[in-house]
Amino acid sequence: MKRELLYIILFGVLLSPQAEGVQLKLGDKDIKEAIYYGSHRKELSHPELLKAWRIDLGYGVGSATLITPYASLIILAKESALTSREPTEREIQKELEEKSGQISFGCGLYGEEIDFAPNCKAALEYKDEKRGTTQTSLPPSASYTKSYPASPRFWALCFFRFPMTGIGANDKVTLVLTDAKGKELRFPFELSQLR
Repeated sequence: MKRELLYIILFGVLLSPQAEGVQLKLGDKDIKEAIYYGSHRKELSHPELLKAWRIDLGYGVGSATLITPYASLIILAKESALTSREPTEREIQKELEEKSGQISFGCGLYGEEIDFAPNCKAALEYKDEKRGTTQTSLPPSASYTKSYPASPRFWALCFFRFPMTGIGANDKVTLVLTDAKGKELRFPFELSQLR
């Protein structure tokens, strides 16, 4: 029991806002920490597991999770642990290579029409520039919310990827999402606060 409490405190400190900033290249120690953290938290949902990387504007509005290489490995380890195994070295390297040079976001969005998600547009604001996506994953139809048929009626999980070129570990970026009606959601991320 004391050992589990010590691990919880240790990883709470490791994932606290005093983290050293988003790292594009993870060292062996970082990889081991991420794998350990994810595999020992398999009972948590993704939003709970990645709370430090998530901005939630509330039910019916939306949320965005910044998926750093470190956070990506936590998810990989959690998913592997659910099948009672550890991720292989090959899986770890593949995950890191896929995220190389990119900044990714997973977003929970709400809408009133079942097909609202494909109409969502995303941009990344960095300093004075707006960047377009290099890759998107938008479901053709959304899922019913717990409040259906009342508003908000539908929910969709969307993914957006942007080029990381020129963005540093201590910079601020803002994910801007716009729906078909022009409604805008803004998610500001301080990269220095995340791993």
